[in-house]
Amino acid sequence: MKFVIRAGGIGSRLWPFSRADRPKQFHAMTGARTMLQEAVDRLAPVAAPEDIYVSTGRAMVELVRSQLPDLPAANLIVEPALRNTGPAVGLECALLEARHPGCVIASLGSDHFIGKPDEFCRLVTVAERAALAHSEFLFTLGVKATRVETGYGHIRMGEILWMVDGVDVREVEAFTEKPVLERAQEYTASGRYLWNSNLFVWKAATMLELFAQFEPEMHETLRRIVQADPGDVEAVIEVEYPTLQEIAIDNAIIERAASVATIEADIDWGDIGSWAALTDVIPADGEGNLFAGDVLAIDSRRVTAYGGKEKIIALVGVEDLVVVDTPDALLVCRKDQAQRVKEVLERLRADPDWRNYT
Repeated sequence: MKFVIRAGGIGSRLWPFSRADRPKQFHAMTGARTMLQEAVDRLAPVAAPEDIYVSTGRAMVELVRSQLPDLPAANLIVEPALRNTGPAVGLECALLEARHPGCVIASLGSDHFIGKPDEFCRLVTVAERAALAHSEFLFTLGVKATRVETGYGHIRMGEILWMVDGVDVREVEAFTEKPVLERAQEYTASGRYLWNSNLFVWKAATMLELFAQFEPEMHETLRRIVQADPGDVEAVIEVEYPTLQEIAIDNAIIERAASVATIEADIDWGDIGSWAALTDVIPADGEGNLFAGDVLAIDSRRVTAYGGKEKIIALVGVEDLVVVDTPDALLVCRKDQAQRVKEVLERLRADPDWRNYT
């Protein structure tokens, strides 16, 4: 199996800590190692170094090389323009199928917290075996829900299709994007839904067949890339890749595919997708506060505050806030509005006078 860690995202909801020149996956959010380094570290029991690939944007290449100095140069897949996960997955499948015909790919995020790495590795291996036996299927690790959650996509489980190494592999009946609170409560109470972790396993050839079916123009572009002379592939990617439609792999392929299966994964997973989500993976104190840097709190509860050592963040009588202080930007928002931080970044990008803060 080949392992591709997708590290091209910007992490807009973690602004101003996550920036275009250093997105969140290149920061240490939960420990001493960056999230990208942790993503590679946890694969050690099941992946040889030469089987690990990283897909990233051109602007982040030097960050990847500095944080992963042992990554072979040929295992860095460079996107000349960020086009979302649809084209990124298409490119990784096309390139790896050309190099390793018949390969199975584990396509994994670089910005997840996984508190049970051994169980994660075990279930990825189970998914590989399932993909080899049932190559027409796409497989996802669906995370066991531990609470009502409106910030994650959900997977509705169907019947058990097979048992692999004692693990149930179930049909996916439907994918649902971030549900409203009442619907999320119904989903969690039913026990039929898992969180969509965006951790996938599939045969590269199967995914390319689905691109040909659902995204024929994109498939034709990918075909031109891999059919180029070996010495010209990078130049062809440079020209062809930016023309691809910007679309998520879920919308392009997975939600449209007829044969998708899921494995329930109890892996202590967290998607560090917003400041409010940090308390999912880092323990808060007795008042529900999570602090980094110099923070002085008086009569304050359920506050996430990130700063440095240059100045104190003083909190007095506040609740349910996010406060993030960096040398050139200060964010303050209600915790229940943390998903909207991306709107700040959109406004900054739209105004030439403010773009240097992105």
